[in-house]
Amino acid sequence: MPILQWAANNENATAQVYPPKSFQRAWLLAYESPLIEKIVLSKSARVGYAIFINTAVAWLITNDPGNIMIVQNTEGDANKFSTRELGKVFTYCAPVRDRLFGRNTVNDKSFFGGDLSVVWATSASSFRMVTIKYLFMDEVSGYQDNIDKEGDPIDLGITRTESEGQRKIVLGSTPKEAGTCKVTLEFLKTDQRYLYVPCPHCDVKQRLKLENLRYSPKNYKDAHFVCIHCSGKIEEHHKFNMVEAGEWRATREFECCGVHQTPEQWDETGSALCCQCGESGDTNERGKIDAGFHIWSAYNDNPNTSLPSIAAEYDKAKKDPRKMQTFMNTKVGVEYSDALQAHKLNNFEELYQRREYYSPMEQLPEQTRCVLATIDTQKNRFDYHFWAVGERGEIWAVHYGKVHGDPEDESTQKNLIHELETELTLSDGRAIGVFAAAMDCNGHAWKAMLEFCAPYQGWIFAIRGEVNAKTKFKPEFTLGFKVHPEVKCEYRSLNVHQLKNRAAERLNNEMPGKNYVHFPVSDVFDLIYFQMLTAEELKGSGSNVKWDKKPDQKRNEPWDLLVYLLWLYDFLRPEIQSATPQEPLGLIDPNAHKLVDESIQTEYVDDYEMSDYGDY
Repeated sequence: MPILQWAANNENATAQVYPPKSFQRAWLLAYESPLIEKIVLSKSARVGYAIFINTAVAWLITNDPGNIMIVQNTEGDANKFSTRELGKVFTYCAPVRDRLFGRNTVNDKSFFGGDLSVVWATSASSFRMVTIKYLFMDEVSGYQDNIDKEGDPIDLGITRTESEGQRKIVLGSTPKEAGTCKVTLEFLKTDQRYLYVPCPHCDVKQRLKLENLRYSPKNYKDAHFVCIHCSGKIEEHHKFNMVEAGEWRATREFECCGVHQTPEQWDETGSALCCQCGESGDTNERGKIDAGFHIWSAYNDNPNTSLPSIAAEYDKAKKDPRKMQTFMNTKVGVEYSDALQAHKLNNFEELYQRREYYSPMEQLPEQTRCVLATIDTQKNRFDYHFWAVGERGEIWAVHYGKVHGDPEDESTQKNLIHELETELTLSDGRAIGVFAAAMDCNGHAWKAMLEFCAPYQGWIFAIRGEVNAKTKFKPEFTLGFKVHPEVKCEYRSLNVHQLKNRAAERLNNEMPGKNYVHFPVSDVFDLIYFQMLTAEELKGSGSNVKWDKKPDQKRNEPWDLLVYLLWLYDFLRPEIQSATPQEPLGLIDPNAHKLVDESIQTEYVDDYEMSDYGDY
C-alpha cells in the first residue's frame, strides 16, 4: 500500500500516527521512492520529524519489513524515544502490533520479517554485529566526532547498511554551531531542497526567508513577509493556502546528458529532472539520489510559530546574543555562530598571493624599529620565527626556521641561541639583532625549558598559553605572572583566545600600514607555511566559542608563532613606540654610525662586538 494512503487509513492519535502535513508529504514520498537512497532533514524544532519516523517505521513493518535501526544521541534519549514515541506505535497501532513476534523489550522488537533496535550514538558497540536495511538517525548534530576511538557514529551506522541494495538512510536534526554542525555538513552533500510557496498576490513561488520578514517592535501582530517579486505583504492568514500549494525544489546544480544544469523541473518529491532526458538528474555514484530537505518554523501552523510569534522572538534574540543561537537553530533551522566575521581567517591561498618582493635576510625594511623572535617547543625540535616591527604595529615576516634535536639537549639549545644571535642588516647598513624573544615552554619538558630560559631572562620571555572558559573573554593578553620556585625563572600565562582573535584580525587586514602583516616571496614562505598559518578556525558560539584546528590539519606552528609575537609586541609596546629609524632597538653596536667631528682622528674598525642580550 502506498505510504500516504497507509498513513491516512491508519490515522491514530494515540499511536502517534497521523496523515502528513502538506510540507511533510514529500518526505514520505521520498522515503517510498526506490530512486532515493538517503534523506537528510535539516529542520527547526517541532516540525514533525519524530512522527515522520513513526509513520515510516510502521509502514515498513507492515509493507516491506527488514532490519531497522533508530539511533538517538544518548542512552537516555533512546529510552525516552522508545517509550514516548515508538512504544505507542507498537502498543496502539493494530497493524503493527499484530506483526510483533518474539523479542519485545523497550529498545528491541522482533516482527515478521525483521528486527528493530533503538540504540545510542555514544557507544561504538551499538554498531557492531548488525546488518541494517533501514537506518534512522535523530539529532545527529549532537553526535560526537569520534566514539570509543572507532570513528564518527554517522559513518559507523551507514556502514551497517552496505550489504543492502535497497537500503534507506535518514539523518535528521536541528542544526547547531556553524562550522561544525553535522546535519548542515550532511545537507550540503545532498541536492538541497527548499519549499517554494506561491505569493497570494502575484502567484510567484518563492522561499520564505528570515531576511524578508518585516515587523515593528511596537506591533508584532503586523509581522509579515515581503514578496520578492511584487513586494506584496504575505501575512499569517495567507500561510496555510500557500503551504498547501507549495512544492519542494532541489536547488543544487548538476550535470546530466553531458549538460551542466541549474534545476528548472522537479517531480512531486522535489527531485530535479534533467532538461534533456526528463529523468532524475542529480544522482550519486550508485545512480541513487541523496535528498536533502530544509524546513523552518515559518512554514508550520503550530499556534506558537505564527509570524507575530517569530517576529517577537527574533526581536528579543537581536537584543540578547545569547538567545540568538537558540533562535537561529530551533526556529530558523540553520547553523549559527556569533563569532565575528573579522575573526574568520582568509583562505591560505589569498595570503600566499599577497606576498611581496623584499629580502629581509639581506636587508630589513626601512621602517624597522626592532626585530622580535618567537619560539615554539616541539618534542624533537624548536620552531622559531623572526619578525621586523615598524610603527603603528606594522609587521614584516623575516624568517621561519627549525632547530632539530631534543629540546632538552644542550647542543640543541646552543644551536637555537646561535640562530637567535643572527645579525640582520638595516636599510642604512647598520647591524641589528633580536631585541627580545617569546618562548612557549608549555607542554613538552616544561621545567627543563624554564631552566633553559632562566639565564636569558629579559631577552627570552618564558610563556605558556591558557584557554579557560572563565578567563578567555577578558580583554587582557597577560593573565598571570609567576616565578617557578625551583628554577627561579619568570613565566607569564597568555590569554590565547583573545590573542588568536587579534591574530585573525591582523591577517584579515588587507590595507598595508597600521597592524598589517607583510610576507616576502621566498621558498620559506611557501603554500605549506600559509596552510599552517591558517590551520585553525573559530568554532562554536557564545561561551562555547573556541579556536580549534581545521579538519585534517595537523600542524599550526606559524599560527602559534604569530600569536606569541602579538603578545610580545603588546608587552613591549611602550619601549617599541619610543624607538625611531635613527635609534632602533637591538642595534649590535649603537655607536657604530654616530656622526663624529671630522677633526678628530679615529682608527678604522670593522669588527663589531656582540651586545650582552641579558642587559635588555
